[in-house]
Amino acid sequence: MHRVLFALVLAVAVGTTGCVARSHGSNSSQSAATAAAQAHIEMSGEINFLHDMDVKRCYVGKPGTKLLNGYSVSFAGDAQVEGGEVLVPGFTGDGAYDSAMVILNIAQGPGFPHGTTLEEVPQTTVAVTISNAGRAGVARFTNYRSIYGKKGDVRGGLVSGTVTWSCAEVEHAAAPQG
Repeated sequence: MHRVLFALVLAVAVGTTGCVARSHGSNSSQSAATAAAQAHIEMSGEINFLHDMDVKRCYVGKPGTKLLNGYSVSFAGDAQVEGGEVLVPGFTGDGAYDSAMVILNIAQGPGFPHGTTLEEVPQTTVAVTISNAGRAGVARFTNYRSIYGKKGDVRGGLVSGTVTWSCAEVEHAAAPQG
């Protein structure tokens, strides 16, 4: 089973690179495709959290075990979520996958003044379904363990939830020359 870190720290925005970045200026000509690049997080347990955020990048590389292999969707940073991604190394096309990684960095805030990090434990599961030629997906995760609780105590508890997303476009790795 892949070692999955699911980092949660509850206010500083750190951007990640990637799919379609939404303009935060006053330009009213924002395209419908850009607006469609959104993600939604729902978590319950030690952390109860609902949040919508921008998708930065959707990427497909060749299947494998290295960092850029398979499918990935990266999430933009904002005031509540520093960033994150869902990785599916064995991705070969639309469908269901049970070997995946979810990483989210949630900024510090009143609910977690010390921040928190969640980690995979033996009973952790992650199931991902990808559709629409990689432009949409849902990751369902259960039984991540919180490193810190709401008061900064060690081993705060378990968290489960979902991350859903849609991408305006999917970037594909360049085919090998040869």
